[in-house]
Amino acid sequence: MKKTALFLVSLLMMLGSAEAQNGTSGGRFEWVRGYAPGEHVSIVGSVTDSVGNLYILGSFNFESRWENGELIMPITPHNGAQNGVNTLIAKISPEGEMVWKKVIHGNYSISQPHDIKALGDTAFACLVTMPLASLDYYLYYLDTLIEATRTTDQTWPGYPMSAEGVDYRCLALITFDFDGNVLEQHFLQMSFLDCDGEDIYYINPPNDFLSTQTPELPSFAIDGEGNIYLSRIVNDYTSGGPYNGEYNLSEGTISAIKFWCDRRLVGTVTIDSNQNANLHIIKFAPHLDSFLASRLVYQKDSIKALTYTHLKTDELNRVYLLGDIKGVGRGGTNYIDSAATMGIYMNRIYHANKSFIVQYDSSLIPEHLVCFKDSIVNQLNNKLIDFFHDINFDHDSNLVFVVGSASRNVFGDTSSANSFFIISDSVTSLKNNSFVLVLNENDLSLRNYGQLSTTVLSNSQTKPEASKLFVSNNNRIILQYIFYGAIKFPNAIFQTPSIQVPGIGLAIFDYRGNLISGFDYASYSLDNIPGPMQMRDSILYLSMQLTADATFGNIQVPNRGRYTCLIVQYVDTAFMTPYVAPTPGPGPEGISDADTLAINSYPNPVRDMLHIAIDDMVIHATAISLTGVRRQVPAKGNTLDLEALQPGVYILEIATMNRKYHHKIIKL
Repeated sequence: MKKTALFLVSLLMMLGSAEAQNGTSGGRFEWVRGYAPGEHVSIVGSVTDSVGNLYILGSFNFESRWENGELIMPITPHNGAQNGVNTLIAKISPEGEMVWKKVIHGNYSISQPHDIKALGDTAFACLVTMPLASLDYYLYYLDTLIEATRTTDQTWPGYPMSAEGVDYRCLALITFDFDGNVLEQHFLQMSFLDCDGEDIYYINPPNDFLSTQTPELPSFAIDGEGNIYLSRIVNDYTSGGPYNGEYNLSEGTISAIKFWCDRRLVGTVTIDSNQNANLHIIKFAPHLDSFLASRLVYQKDSIKALTYTHLKTDELNRVYLLGDIKGVGRGGTNYIDSAATMGIYMNRIYHANKSFIVQYDSSLIPEHLVCFKDSIVNQLNNKLIDFFHDINFDHDSNLVFVVGSASRNVFGDTSSANSFFIISDSVTSLKNNSFVLVLNENDLSLRNYGQLSTTVLSNSQTKPEASKLFVSNNNRIILQYIFYGAIKFPNAIFQTPSIQVPGIGLAIFDYRGNLISGFDYASYSLDNIPGPMQMRDSILYLSMQLTADATFGNIQVPNRGRYTCLIVQYVDTAFMTPYVAPTPGPGPEGISDADTLAINSYPNPVRDMLHIAIDDMVIHATAISLTGVRRQVPAKGNTLDLEALQPGVYILEIATMNRKYHHKIIKL
């Protein structure tokens, strides 16, 4: 009787999971929302909460309107207002309704959004460059309109970001709860010391009008202890006032930088004058209370930072910096850490570019480096070809994921286990690919990879890009991409109408780099840009900036202006269970008797920890009782933690990267 019950439970379990084994089986596009018009409409980042609400950080123009016609900014701009970049922070419900919104807009100085990070399941933080203080203009800050009057101290009296005698911009780190209430707000600036170690003023004391600057191209991360990491590009010089550009780090007339938070000195960092255009990471204590550590990335002056920085932390409080560099006429190795011989080789082509990732410990000591072995560049328009866009982690599987785009299509580097590059059979062709890398967590060595190969382009074409942000979960890596020509999926081929105009779509890979499935949005424009993504259970949120009509399933979306910023919800119950590649066999979804018999475990019977003796890595495990009750069990590597199970007989459903196993155990 027991054998019969076990067989029935196993059979029902396999049949019930059949739909989930397809990459997007049963999925559907539920709704599309957005705002337009204007060139400055985009979403730079997003997070979700436990019930599926989406929180976005983006930019808008003051004439931009939400889907229902409502203006994004709730006030009429004053005379002379500039229609530039403004910041939008908003909550979108799972039904696609805007629950609340906050905006930052000034009629003189731009407000530029940079980054957003979730803080557990209670709050999120946003990093924004915004106005600070100036003469005769207003600021709409979140829910408050502040109007400045001409005063000698150039402040908004009594307002928290008002700072006497400083420049008109700051870097704001604002923390919200999920109802839109401000929990914390901090306003960060830098001032400079000259070559004699003296403060640089716009006006001589006693006015104390310090020459200040806002960190350029910043990103931030917060670790599990609340410490705050900030990255910036070192391009330090005085701006504005009588000394505009007179003091310059590259000329040695600036010797150090002071960091100020909320008009309070946090710390001072000495900067080598030869490190102009370097990348810089600063570590602050929680709430920006004090300065803890600082590190320049490069140790050579023959390169410079190019376009971006991107910071992330993992569960072990390690810090990952994504960036890119550009040679300035000299070749050779540029060291991240000379003691560990962690170096990036740059060739002698002036416009050569290279993308890289550095892993640091919590003290900002570099531990591992990932970069392309070589780079090629479009010489006609100096476009960057090889690029890392974003990084994610799956600590249960000991894996790190990277997405990007590159011009070459075979990985390999015999000189280093931690360096990868993509090559084509002809180095003169620019074969453009979006790719995924699957790396080992302990040393960032390459485990698997996958790619989307598109049509070979002439040197006058630009490259397709992977999404700047992507999602990885349950043996799926999901990213958006831009492509020229044709892309072949397992069950479809997507084709653009013209090789001269790209398309945009979505692709799903498994952890082995195999392409599972994908969608074509049927939107064709040179200016379409993929945006960030978020997943919560069965819901996938997409965002993008489009300049052409698009199609999402049965939903037709006409373009609403020069740029339209879209948020799209896709729902698929398959996302809630691990994807397992089908394998030939007589059973449901290719599960054969061999899958049940070809697995050993020990100890069995088991009290707490059970080791699964297979070569492949376990990515998900479920214990099923004889009554059919299912319970997920924690898996770390190939060891399962069964301590929480009640004593009895169970069938373990074990999913690996390659297949699914079913195994009988006895829990003591």
